[in-house]
Order: sequence, then C-alpha cells, then structure tokens
Amino acid sequence: MARRVRLTCMTVFVICAAAGAAAAEFDHVRSDEPAIRALLRRGYQRSATFRGLVDAIDAHPGIVYVARMRRLSRHMDGALLHVVAGSPDVAVLRAVIRTNLAGDYAIGVLAHELQHVLEVLHSGPPASAQAMETMFDDLEGGVTDGKFETDAARAMAADVLRELRQERRP
Repeated sequence: MARRVRLTCMTVFVICAAAGAAAAEFDHVRSDEPAIRALLRRGYQRSATFRGLVDAIDAHPGIVYVARMRRLSRHMDGALLHVVAGSPDVAVLRAVIRTNLAGDYAIGVLAHELQHVLEVLHSGPPASAQAMETMFDDLEGGVTDGKFETDAARAMAADVLRELRQERRP
C-alpha cells in the first residue's frame, strides 16, 4: 500500500513538473489541467472567501499543483498529498480532487484542500511526509478514520459553498 501511494505521488509530481508553470494562471496555485484551472477561475470570480484563500496562498513562499485523480483512498473527494518537494524556502505541494466532481461542489472540495495548503504554509514547509502528518495531528481536528482533517478546512468548504449558492440566487 505504501509503495502504491509513493508511486502515485511520484506520478503526480512528474506530470505536474512537466506541465508546470506555463499553465499557471495564479502565482502559487497551479494546474496543467484545463478543468482544474476553470474551477479555480470560477471559484475566484464567484466567492470572496475562495478569492481570499487563493490570495493568501499567493502571498506565501510555496506552490501547490492541483490535479485530478480517478480514485482516492478512503472514499475521499480530495486530498493534500503528504509529499514534500521544493526547498526549505519554497515548498512544493500536491493536491488532488476526484475526476468526477463538477460545479460548485468541486469548487468547495478545492477550497477545502487549498485550506490545508494554507495550514501547511502557515506552519512552515515540513521537511518530510512524517513532519506533515505530525503538523496535521497537532491541528484542531486531528485524525478521523485514518484521514488527517481540520475544522478550518471543513469550515472553508462550507463558507465557499454558501457563497456560491447565494451568488446563484437572483
């Protein structure tokens, strides 16, 4: 299982590195996938909370690559991979969301994972996957059903979804 996770993480890393910065529309939140970039744009345009989250990430020395995956473990819709790349000064993180997510819900899941990115950047780039796990274990929320979770990420998704629903109303 651990070997499969490492292989998946390395695959995401290679794909993102190859497509990289040329596809970026934001300074520090990037994707080579048009569908992800469209979600980022829509979330940024339609939700002040989402916009503030992306701007906060852009203000930190760190980069997150977002990709889609067909299947995630433990029935998750999204995840911040516990893979540390980059340098001690500029962390390079990887977030994924399931491929079959769309619309406002997908933007909410993306906001949830970007909140985790911000939590990592606020804590300082971890030196290893184990350090990242320890950081999340120390945050409010901790580990639930083997998943690292925080109350702030749950609240971020809820706030963004609320704004998106309100924005749709006439």
